[in-house]
Amino acid sequence: MSTATLEDVIHPSTLYEAWERVRANDGVGGVDRVSINDFKADLDNNIDTLISEVNYETYRPSPLLRVEIDKPNGGKRPLSIPTIRDRVLQTAITLILTPLFEEEFEDISFAYRRGRSVNQAVSLIERLRDKGYKWVVDADIHRYFDEVNHDLLMVEVKKLVTDKGILQLIQQWLKATVVDRNQRYKLTRGIPQGSPLSPLLANLFLDQLDDTLLDNNYRLVRYADDFVILCKTADKANDAMELTREILENLRLTFSERKTHVVNFDEGFHFLGVQFIRSLAIKSKRKSLKKAIKKEMNTASIKPSEVVSSKSNKPKKQNKQQSVRTVKPKGWYSYALPAGTSYTSSEEMREAFAESGILVKQFPSEAEPEEDIQPPEFINEEDPQLENSESKEPRLKTLYLMEHGSILGKEYERFIIKRKGMVIKQIPAIHVDQIMVFGNSQLTTQVMQFCLQARIPIYLLSAKGKYYGMVDSFSTEPVLLHREQFLRADNKDFCLQLAKQFIKGKVSNNRLLLQRLSRNREAPAFEHAIKQQKHIIKQLETATTLDQLRGYEGTAARINFQAIAATVDPSWGFSQRVKQPPTDPINAMLSYGYTLLFYNIYTFLRARGLNPHVGYLHPMRMGHPALASDVMEEFRSIVVDAVVLNIVFNKKLSPDDFEKPEKEGDICLLTPKARGVFISYLEKKLNAGITHPISKLKLDYRRCMDHQVNHLAAVIREREPLYQPIILK
Repeated sequence: MSTATLEDVIHPSTLYEAWERVRANDGVGGVDRVSINDFKADLDNNIDTLISEVNYETYRPSPLLRVEIDKPNGGKRPLSIPTIRDRVLQTAITLILTPLFEEEFEDISFAYRRGRSVNQAVSLIERLRDKGYKWVVDADIHRYFDEVNHDLLMVEVKKLVTDKGILQLIQQWLKATVVDRNQRYKLTRGIPQGSPLSPLLANLFLDQLDDTLLDNNYRLVRYADDFVILCKTADKANDAMELTREILENLRLTFSERKTHVVNFDEGFHFLGVQFIRSLAIKSKRKSLKKAIKKEMNTASIKPSEVVSSKSNKPKKQNKQQSVRTVKPKGWYSYALPAGTSYTSSEEMREAFAESGILVKQFPSEAEPEEDIQPPEFINEEDPQLENSESKEPRLKTLYLMEHGSILGKEYERFIIKRKGMVIKQIPAIHVDQIMVFGNSQLTTQVMQFCLQARIPIYLLSAKGKYYGMVDSFSTEPVLLHREQFLRADNKDFCLQLAKQFIKGKVSNNRLLLQRLSRNREAPAFEHAIKQQKHIIKQLETATTLDQLRGYEGTAARINFQAIAATVDPSWGFSQRVKQPPTDPINAMLSYGYTLLFYNIYTFLRARGLNPHVGYLHPMRMGHPALASDVMEEFRSIVVDAVVLNIVFNKKLSPDDFEKPEKEGDICLLTPKARGVFISYLEKKLNAGITHPISKLKLDYRRCMDHQVNHLAAVIREREPLYQPIILK
């Protein structure tokens, strides 16, 4: 048996051939709004970027774009569309895997295979009928493409594919995120609609059904998830139906009971757009079908009433069928499969493509919404109620290791936290995207090795929140994107315009926060600050240097914190923003929160292939991730400041919950209780849902950060003209 390697997939000749197939289909763009022409305009660089990202394991598929097309008989039908770049890579893998998979497929399978067609399937049924196979199990699988179990599918894939890189890509595509207007959700089972790889995987998963039925000497004709089993007696057909039910149960699938039944050719049945009745196989309109049935009944001397009264003989609705040809309905993306591949259609899809004669097999129209799960783990025994939440699954799930003397280990696919030899908590590794270690805790070698392989960053901080460093793999740098970053950093105009947007976002959100706080309290200081910041926003456009912009930023920040100082209770001891070290509880919470926000942004930058050290507002200097400081500006007030002031104004903590400095200039520290409460409210804020003001998607704050990082990367690559900060209203 031949083998398939990732090197074969990302060979330039394969990717360019895949591109030609995607281009020939002329489909619409995905969530990144990159069209066929856009991709073609920078084709060589786009192909090079794909090769680089896959080589260095930084490739991440974009979400699928859910769109709706009109049904011919009214209503809407949703389809999910990958981006052009994802379709190119998926088509490349399809090209490499198809010969390998074809070696395993049976001759009785006709869908999505080169040189096979509906006509061939119909001819085989007619030959079996003429040999005396008069009884038929007319079967349909309930929501097949929606229900395919990922684990069972990957078991079958791994029997044929051993390359870890290819397997990783397939798993990423199976777990796709879908963007549907204002909603995002993750596929937990099923084969993603629209993927050029989906038909190949669909046939592979049902190859077990083919093998078992053929081994038991049954006559099977299958076209994707639509199939018939032909038998010589009714008893044999019923036995075949029960065996098939058992096979499907093992695959965690079920029959569509409404569409599955045992019939014979005298009664007639409908399969692949063809009505089989007695010796006829009719591919015609409904009127012609009725005429043919009437003729057949007259020939057999059967009264029409005897047929009409039988439920199984009631003619099904027929769609106009033509010979299969490659014509796309307007506005629909056609799948990039190998030339000559035959398509079919389930009843759901037939209506959409009947007029153009395309037969495209059923793809999932819906995905399971993300399940509610617990928030990131808080290793804080003093406040156990923090572990319960009604929030949706966080975009970036964080494990906080906060207790001194804790040991984080790993057993199988779980992180284990121990203290004094006792297991305190077990967390599935799949639930962790980053780890933050505060104070004197230990991590085993197994944990560090696993995190390096899984690209889970580990941040090491003091108990006070001072950053020491991180454990992360830096062997997978996407150099082409980094090159673009450095080129843009040398462009003064680009830096100035981008910096203006960062600061505009920060000042606008500062002003918004003060407006919200002033609604429910008498706060003249807030009103004054709101007016001043409005003036500063107007002045930003007049700035001609980065130093001027930084001056405006500093003024806006000073105005903001002066207003807060004039409003909070004096017992908090807050008079101004003091960073190094924070000398009062409010400054301590601000610094702590900014640190956590900073490294969330840092993780998204690394995950999306950006170099966190190449800044445009903040100057580049040794050891400082300037870009993380840039991106976090627009999130400071709406995330961290909002959490701190919520805690202060609503008395979630008191000044007594902090370790006060013994003398002037000493640091103020959060107690374990204060840390736990603060992180609890910060996580609730980060996971809170909002509507992104530009994309109009319903996201949480972390997903907004990820959205902005992607947007920034597109601006750096010149795929989008101007960076637009997130400014809430």
